[in-house]
Amino acid sequence: MISLDIHMAFCSNCGSQLSLGTEKFCSQCGYDLNKGGRRESPQAGENTEGINISGTQGDVMGVGVSGSGNIIGKNIVVGSGTINVSHNELAKISIPEYAKALDDFSKSINKQLQGRQVPEEKVKQINNDLDKLAKEVQDVKPGKEEDLDYVKQTNVEAKTASVIQRVLDVLPQAAETVATFTPLAPFSKLIGKGIQGIVDAIAKRKRV
Repeated sequence: MISLDIHMAFCSNCGSQLSLGTEKFCSQCGYDLNKGGRRESPQAGENTEGINISGTQGDVMGVGVSGSGNIIGKNIVVGSGTINVSHNELAKISIPEYAKALDDFSKSINKQLQGRQVPEEKVKQINNDLDKLAKEVQDVKPGKEEDLDYVKQTNVEAKTASVIQRVLDVLPQAAETVATFTPLAPFSKLIGKGIQGIVDAIAKRKRV
């Protein structure tokens, strides 16, 4: 009686069975089998049929995903603790009131972002604008807040408005909640107008 010892080979990347066992690349996923990508048996519970994706453009997400509680997305930041101002920039601000205002504002936004999915790029934009605003007020001296020249005042207002606009991009409902932007109230002394007025103006333009 002749006994045949047959060994089946599988791709270690997608689990597909290799027809020859000597292939250099997996026919299903294209994985380089010369880099230790071949094994004698599939792992327990592994799908040996593989997934073949072709003719696609852009990003492909969620292929083969089932069940509940899955979060699928590209560069997504979930939860709080993502918005912050550089501590180095805050430390350089001459008037503690403005450093505290920016810190309190970032904490307020983080609370409202809890449980939300926010694109990483938008988080970076908010953080960058907060850092720029912090840098802009670093040279403002105590008691001189209302004596800024026109150019300085305009720069502070522009950077404040940019922060507000970025936040409204991810929290459009914040325009209806006065408390969201209340921490920025001290900046009103530097720009000569109320913060809520800027919020309302930006929100109005977004609705048009």
